[in-house]
Amino acid sequence: MPRLATARRTAALAAAVGLALATAGCGTGTGQTASGSATSGSTAAGSPEPSAAVAGGPTELPTFDPSSAVATYAQGFPPDLFPVPEDATLLASSAQPAPTSEGAKGSKAKSVAMTQVTLNLSSSRKTDQVIKQAKQILTAQGFKQISAPDSSGLTAQTAFLRITKGKSGEVQESLVVGVLDDGDRRLCSISGTVRTP
Repeated sequence: MPRLATARRTAALAAAVGLALATAGCGTGTGQTASGSATSGSTAAGSPEPSAAVAGGPTELPTFDPSSAVATYAQGFPPDLFPVPEDATLLASSAQPAPTSEGAKGSKAKSVAMTQVTLNLSSSRKTDQVIKQAKQILTAQGFKQISAPDSSGLTAQTAFLRITKGKSGEVQESLVVGVLDDGDRRLCSISGTVRTP
């Protein structure tokens, strides 16, 4: 029985790490840049593709979306939005401009620049403590907890909304916090759309 539990834990951890890398923009082969244009198999420095070390082996190294970063805040991510707790580890993050929506006809309000963000953390705290910690951090930033969509296989999930009013009209910022418990640690993902810093 312990062998089965270990196998399940390993599978859950592999899935969670894959999720963290996917949200960080890790991929192979043809990818997309932040502007949405396709990239070929060249490396970040623009050098030609590396050749395979072994016949029949992979011919390309993984590429990372320029809007993502591993183990740090991505460029454009507002770090004050969600400071990493001391007992957590930052795995990956991303930040990219959100599509702008046109204002209503006849409206003089200008659209507010928004950024789509994702932050992936690892924590040794229990699931309910991770959710509570996220709530404390986000409510201190002016967010209010709201009902979340179905957790889609996650151990726990909740959502937060912040509405501010200004000269440009009402701005709604929303974040979803999801937690996956792999038995040894909790993997937490905070993602959504916030005002561009």
